[in-house]
Amino acid sequence: MNKRKPELVSGEGPFERIASTAVRLMYSQGYAGTSINQVIDESESHKASFYRYFQTKEDLGKEYLERQGKDFQKGWERLMEKSETPEEFVHRWMALLKKQVKSGKYFGCPLARFMGSLDRPEPDLAERSSSVLGSWISCLENYFEKNKKALTLPSNFDSRKKAELFLKLFQGNSQFYVMTHDPKYFNELEEEMLSELKSIIKN
Repeated sequence: MNKRKPELVSGEGPFERIASTAVRLMYSQGYAGTSINQVIDESESHKASFYRYFQTKEDLGKEYLERQGKDFQKGWERLMEKSETPEEFVHRWMALLKKQVKSGKYFGCPLARFMGSLDRPEPDLAERSSSVLGSWISCLENYFEKNKKALTLPSNFDSRKKAELFLKLFQGNSQFYVMTHDPKYFNELEEEMLSELKSIIKN
């Protein structure tokens, strides 16, 4: 039985159809597990359209990294705007992750999922992935700095170091979830992040 293709948004141009389909497939199946032909087929495009925008599969991978990087950060920024404190931000972030897990659409960190699925080293993709990760760290660092100015974090809070630590905690617990499918790791992630915030406040 053939799998039912996801419904494509009416009015999308070929570039957007190809790019959005590639992002969905590469996140759920991995980079190595996604072929150009599958992207063309599921995006209901033609080969000529594909090669008009993407010369190689690696070009498609670069588009994935750029889109996932921006989407992840925009999601963070929306949660930050709604949160009065870093603790509330952590609660909202964890609630979103748990919702994604419950829906069956969570396959881990989009960067780790992609880079871990490469069938051989790709220096250019690794460089782009590193750039995206750096942008995420800076985003969280700036958020912490803003909260220091608002006095919701103490002046001795090391924003850069804590931003890096939060991303490491996220990566580690996400990978544990991917390996076990046990959602307890998101509860532990939440506890670990909140503990880091509280430990600084007490000093």
